[in-house]
Amino acid sequence: MNTLKIPGRTIVTSVALAAALYVLLRTAWYSDDSYITFRAVENFVAGFGPRWNPDERVQAFTHALWFFVVSAVRAASGELYYSVYGLSIGLTLAAIAVLIHRVAASAWHGVYAAAALLSSRAFIDYSTSGLENPLTNLLLVVFVLVYLAPGLNRAAPRLAWLSGLAALLMTNRLDTGLLVLPVVAVEAWHIGWRSFPSLCVGFLPLVAWETFSLIYFGFPVPNTVYAKLPPNLAFRDFLPQGVLYFRDSLTNDPVTLPVMAAAIVGPLLAGPRRLWPFSVGLAISLLWVLRVGGDFMSGRFFASPFVIAVAVSSRVGNPGRRLVPLLAAVAVSALGFTAPYPPLLANGSFDGRVEPPSGITDERRWYYQNSGLLRDKNLDAPLSTRRQEHVRRALARGLTVTTTTAIGFAGYFAGRQLHIVDPVALADPLLSRLPTAVPWRIGHFQREVPAGYMDTLGTGRNVIADPGVARFYDELALVTRGPLWTRERWAAIVRMNLGRLSYLLDGYSRQLPGVRAVDLIGPRPPGSDPAGDEGATSFAEGLVLYLDKPRRLRQVEFSLDATHDYRTVYLYKGQERFTQLIPARSPDGTGFALYQQTLPESAGDVDEIRIFLRRGRPPGRIAYWRVLE
Repeated sequence: MNTLKIPGRTIVTSVALAAALYVLLRTAWYSDDSYITFRAVENFVAGFGPRWNPDERVQAFTHALWFFVVSAVRAASGELYYSVYGLSIGLTLAAIAVLIHRVAASAWHGVYAAAALLSSRAFIDYSTSGLENPLTNLLLVVFVLVYLAPGLNRAAPRLAWLSGLAALLMTNRLDTGLLVLPVVAVEAWHIGWRSFPSLCVGFLPLVAWETFSLIYFGFPVPNTVYAKLPPNLAFRDFLPQGVLYFRDSLTNDPVTLPVMAAAIVGPLLAGPRRLWPFSVGLAISLLWVLRVGGDFMSGRFFASPFVIAVAVSSRVGNPGRRLVPLLAAVAVSALGFTAPYPPLLANGSFDGRVEPPSGITDERRWYYQNSGLLRDKNLDAPLSTRRQEHVRRALARGLTVTTTTAIGFAGYFAGRQLHIVDPVALADPLLSRLPTAVPWRIGHFQREVPAGYMDTLGTGRNVIADPGVARFYDELALVTRGPLWTRERWAAIVRMNLGRLSYLLDGYSRQLPGVRAVDLIGPRPPGSDPAGDEGATSFAEGLVLYLDKPRRLRQVEFSLDATHDYRTVYLYKGQERFTQLIPARSPDGTGFALYQQTLPESAGDVDEIRIFLRRGRPPGRIAYWRVLE
C-alpha cells in the first residue's frame, strides 16, 4: 500500500492559514478612517465620482487602487460591511500562503514566517480595519517572489514585472514606494540603458492614476498629504513624536520592530547578499516614519514594512539548516505573548478607549465594540457612535453644511445629504492648507474654521472674513468645483501646484488680521476721524492690507495709533518690494495720527501691504487707510 507523503512546506502553509483565519475572524474590525473611503466608494458606485463630499472633487483617500477594488466588490455584492471583511481576509490569507509556500527558503523558514506574522499586532490589526494593508501586503509578497524567481534572471522582462508591481503598490499607497524603489533602481542599474522601455511600461498604472488625479482632483497627491503636513510644523516638531511612535510599538507590539531590524542586518551578515536592496528600502521606510512623526494609529505605519521584513528574513541563512529558523520562531512567538494583547489570545470582549498623552491610540481596541465582526457588546447597534447622533440632529434641523471630527462613520451615515466640514482637514481642501492649532495631536491636526467659511459653503457666495483666505478659496474652488476643462481652472491648477498662491495664506498663518480694500482711491472714508478710534482694527504683531488688485502705488495714507513705531512692507505675490519705518508721534502717549508714505517707481506693482508693530505695548491700531494717488 502506497502512503501519500505530504510535503512539509504544504503542512506548514495549511496550519498557518488555519491559525491565521481563526485569528483574523476574532480580530476583524473597521477603523473610522476606513469609512472615509467607504463614503467615497458609495458616492462613486452611485455615479457621483470618487468624492467624499458629493459637491466637491477632493481625494480624501490615500489608496486609489484599494478604493477601486472595494468599489468593484461593493458594486458586485450590493453591500459593504461583510464584503470588505471577506476581501481583506482573503487577500491576507493569499499573502501568507505565497510567503510561506513560495518565498520562504524552506519549510522551517516558513515556520518562522508564520510565527512572526501571527505574533505581530501591526500585521494582524491592519489585515482587516478596512484600510489598504491587505492588498499592499499581497503585492509586496508577490514583488519579492518575482525578484527571487529563478526563471527570471537579470533581464528586461523581470524589470517590467517589478516596475509594474511597484507602480501598483504606489497607486495603492504612494509612500510604499520607499520599500520597493531601491530594488527597482538596482535592477535597472544592472541592466543599463536597455531598462528604460521596461520601466516605462511597468510604471504605466501609476502614470495613468497620477494623470487622472491631476485632471479630476487638480492635484497629484491626496488631500491627506496636505492635512498631515501642516505648513506651520517642521521636521524638528515631528521628530520627537516619531520617537514616541517607535517606543509605542516596542511597548505594545514587541515583535514588529525587532523583526524589521533583523531583516535590515540579516542579508548583510548571513546572506544572501542580493537581498540588500530590501534592507535599504526598509531602512528608508523607517526613517520616513520617523520624519513624519508616525501616526495616531498604533503600529499602522509598520504593518506593511513588517511584511517585507518577514519575507526577507525567511530567505536569510542556509535553507538546509533547521535549528536557526526554528529557534527564531520560538523566540518570536514567546516575544509575541509578552504584548499587552497578543493576537493569538484575541476574543470578542476586546474593548477600551484610552488616549495616552502621546496621542497614539490602540485603534482596534478603541473601535472593536463598535465595528468588530465577532464583538460581544453593542450587537443591536452596529457601528454606533456618538457622531451619528450629531448627523441626525443636523439633518433634523434642515442643515446642508455641518462640521464634526472623526468623520468616517459620521460621514458615511450622513449619505449625500450633508456637506461635512472636517476640522482635521482630511477631506477639506481649504483647511488642509491652513496651519494647525497648537498643541496638536499627530495625524489629527485640528484647524480653526475661518470665519465665514461655513456660510460660504452653504450659500455658494464667498463671505470668508480674511481677505487672503477668501482669495485663495476662490482659486481653490475653481480647481475643486469648476468645470474640468476651462482655461481658468487649469491656470489655477498650475498656480496651486507650483505654490504661487501660498502667499495669500501667509498673513492668516502668521495670525495677522486681514483688512479688505474698500474705496482705495478717493476721499477719506465717511465717518473716519484721524483723532478717534471708532471702528479701528487692533493687532498684536501686525496686519495685512489687501488691495482689490495689483496696483502701482505712489502715495498711501494711514491713520494709526500714534503711540507706536511701525514698519510697513509692500509686497507683490508674497515678494517684498519696498519697506519703510513709521515713528511714533504722540508725546503724551494717546490718540491717532495721519501718516503718508511715498513709494519709489522701483516698487512696481503691489497687491498687499503689511504693517508690523516695532515698538510699544500691543495692540497696535489702524483707523483707516487709503491710496492718495
